[in-house]
Amino acid sequence: MTAFDIDKQTLNDLEVFGSSEDHKSLFDLFNQTCTIEGESTLKLIFKNPLTDIKVITERLKLIQYLQNSSLDFNLDKESVDFIAFYIRQNNRPKKPSALSKIKKTVSEYLNPTRAFYIKRRGVKEVLDLITYLDLIVSHLNRKTNFSFLKKINDVIIEIKNNRPIAEYLLSKNNKLTPSKLSVFDFEIRTTAASQITNLLTLLYELDAYFAVAKTAKQHTLCYPQLNSDEEKHVEIKMLRHIFLDKPVPNDVFISTDKNVSFITGVNMAGKSTLLKSIAIAVYLAHLGFPVPAQQMKTSVFHGLMTTINISDSLSQGYSHFYNEVRRVSSVASKIDACKNMFVIFDELFRGTNVKDAHEASVSIINAFSKIKNCFFIVSTHIVEVAEDLHQNENIDFNFLETKMIGNKPSYSHKLKAGITSDRMGLWIIKNEGILNILDRNAKR
Repeated sequence: MTAFDIDKQTLNDLEVFGSSEDHKSLFDLFNQTCTIEGESTLKLIFKNPLTDIKVITERLKLIQYLQNSSLDFNLDKESVDFIAFYIRQNNRPKKPSALSKIKKTVSEYLNPTRAFYIKRRGVKEVLDLITYLDLIVSHLNRKTNFSFLKKINDVIIEIKNNRPIAEYLLSKNNKLTPSKLSVFDFEIRTTAASQITNLLTLLYELDAYFAVAKTAKQHTLCYPQLNSDEEKHVEIKMLRHIFLDKPVPNDVFISTDKNVSFITGVNMAGKSTLLKSIAIAVYLAHLGFPVPAQQMKTSVFHGLMTTINISDSLSQGYSHFYNEVRRVSSVASKIDACKNMFVIFDELFRGTNVKDAHEASVSIINAFSKIKNCFFIVSTHIVEVAEDLHQNENIDFNFLETKMIGNKPSYSHKLKAGITSDRMGLWIIKNEGILNILDRNAKR
């Protein structure tokens, strides 16, 4: 299976993990897990997008099934964490004989130790967890074709083949006497140890999937459809930014015929927000997660690279422009490795003068348009770049609309076909009263 290529710059651009406790992140939005290890499992999933269409599709269908099940999956975090602690105990028990059971019963009854407490609680928590997961899988219908649910069911069946455990689970009077504790402690941490460990691993993954299902329901996310057609395309209807309270939805379509989407618009028109929305949707789809849109159909890519919040590298002595050049070079290397990439550049070559940015942008975008197995989205407020590219049939031109209402700009944040000629830079400077302040001081 080919690994999905995504780097630190892209993860930072999309705010996948965030940079501080106060910073909102994509992971935090989806992290409604019940357990510590469930959270760790979800984070591992976030770090490893998929490229196998069958694996992605099965995960999507599983999460959608969990959401539609309306099952209240709610584990007690402390109980599950205690099970993990109990299982990790180093003092492996020996199979208890009849005499040793009597001695241990009397000893622990007269002088209960910390080890006895751990054993008593650990055994009870494990048996309760097996019972709970058995009910969960039964509720989710064992006849479903989900390989993941079948794995859980198969492990539970293996555990229930253990005679003492099976008898306990079938008993109406599930009282754990001190003598029985030694038996269950031995069975759980020795005979059935590997099955219990496997069950916990699957439990953490189930916890992660239920967390995603809860998020999908709360934020009205849709489940993307993936296709394996030779002609690649990405079609998203009513796409919105997942972090915004009142987002403006947009439709996005990119195909092999027009593999470059060139977006113009003035500063503050919403270009960066739109590009992040598109990238987040592509990223989530490759995790096998639902996306913030009404509908999405997409091909599978081998990687995602964005350049939205690039900065100077002061420690290495690199300028903003040189960092941009290195970023384009990195994209070229990924493509050269025979990977079909989804690439986004926000304000390409903003770190140099307008003339250099113009010429470099035209050259690079024309080169992008010839690479049909990759999709590119490039934004700019330098309208002249779009005019020089207008004859290229592989480029789809769109803009974010801005209107002057009275003496103020109004940003619709709606994507429209064509090229904008709007210019707002000087108006913004004048509106802030900067020139008036400078003129007033010049006369002093």
